[in-house]
Amino acid sequence: MKLAFDKDDFLKNYWQKKPCLIRQGFADFTDPVSPEILAGLAMEEGADSRVIESQTDTESGWLVTHGPFEEYEQFGESHWTLLVQSVNEWLPDVGELITPFRFLPDWRIDDVMVSFSCENGGVGPHLDQYDVFIIQGAGSRHWRVGERQSMRECQPAADLCQVEGEFKAVIDEHLKAGDVLYIPAGCPHDGVALEPSLNYSVGFRAPSKAELLLQLGDIAMQQESLQERYQDPEIGSDDTSWEIEEKQLAALKGFLKEALESDETDRLLARIVSQSKRPLPEPELPTTAAQVPDLLAQPNAFIEKASGARFLKLSQTEFYGNGEAFAVSPEALPTAEWLGQLQGSKPASELSKRVNSTAQAELVAETINQGIIYLYIEES
Repeated sequence: MKLAFDKDDFLKNYWQKKPCLIRQGFADFTDPVSPEILAGLAMEEGADSRVIESQTDTESGWLVTHGPFEEYEQFGESHWTLLVQSVNEWLPDVGELITPFRFLPDWRIDDVMVSFSCENGGVGPHLDQYDVFIIQGAGSRHWRVGERQSMRECQPAADLCQVEGEFKAVIDEHLKAGDVLYIPAGCPHDGVALEPSLNYSVGFRAPSKAELLLQLGDIAMQQESLQERYQDPEIGSDDTSWEIEEKQLAALKGFLKEALESDETDRLLARIVSQSKRPLPEPELPTTAAQVPDLLAQPNAFIEKASGARFLKLSQTEFYGNGEAFAVSPEALPTAEWLGQLQGSKPASELSKRVNSTAQAELVAETINQGIIYLYIEES
């Protein structure tokens, strides 16, 4: 799939600045999932799903029901939406929707949420704290999107946040299959289905400072090099014991700044951003380096990165995936870079050309064992 638009113009004028509508960004768009398959997925215990209804007979006008679902008849034929998170981790075909957006950093890509809306279905006007591309699938939807602004939020039902009051729309359009809507974080928006519709939301991670500090603190507790204790040898006898002085605050900030600017923190941040949203499925039996050449040589064998997996390069010798560090020798560097750039499914023979040594085979085996990539046989 190719996204038909000027990426440089988009990054310069729209990315994290203002919303835009890309008409027929995907020409001749074909839905990678049907409403029936999505509804079936929402019946699975592990799927994160919910139905949002707009109801005139409730005090707030809204109702949220969480899955897994057994049936959908009770929701009627209009005014409700089924949303399922991280569908790309369940259905590889949906994961293919991420590929056209890989001109943005891999670690920023979060997941693909898929929604099915009956006529007049929607979730109400709201803000997202992350950037999102919304791909219109089957059906059509009326979207209103405003520029970034400060708006009061409310919660008309459990697990449903909306904005209060009206917002001025800079985009007020009907979307048809293949149209793509980009909405930066903090821009109010509201979409209402004009007929039964599918939508695909490719979301991007936007961790807050607090979230990153919390994750960094948790992982830093395991690092011996960051266990150094704070010291204050410059205390004078005239210092007031009950007063936190500016020089003491400066010393504490400097102590933290020194830790944040260390090479060790670079590595910890790489481990954090390489983590998948959900645990990656690991193989039942570990793969050894000795097995790799024969595995890659199997007829009709294909290699693919697991849905939600990342394999990120930090330096010439350091790669990160699934929250783990991979020490890569110069000999195995071309293999590691090929794995990092891997998009979609590729014949295993393409990787086989890059596995000619023990070091290269060990790297492939390790990424398989970590669940980052997997090998499968396509039946002829």
